[in-house]
Amino acid sequence: MSRDLVSAPLRRRLENWGNASRGAYDPVDAARITRAWQTLHVRHRDMLRMVYLWHARREVVCRRLRIPRRPAQCFELELAAARAALARALDGGNQNREGG
Repeated sequence: MSRDLVSAPLRRRLENWGNASRGAYDPVDAARITRAWQTLHVRHRDMLRMVYLWHARREVVCRRLRIPRRPAQCFELELAAARAALARALDGGNQNREGG
């Protein structure tokens, strides 16, 4: 299953990561996500933790991270930035493994 998830969309991999404490999940890919997640800026880590691990609602995330609740695009942009940062961290990890 690990190879399938590595090529899966990031959102699916993050959902797998969020299921680590809830039941069926791929532990190898979840560990990859965790290692990359640990390298992120605190704000991005907090955003991904709240959305995927805690399954917090948008209002809670916005209040805790001081993101304007309206328009909703503010939340979506912050989440997209956190996902993009994680994707870069994951790609960097893959390049280091292949090149080193």
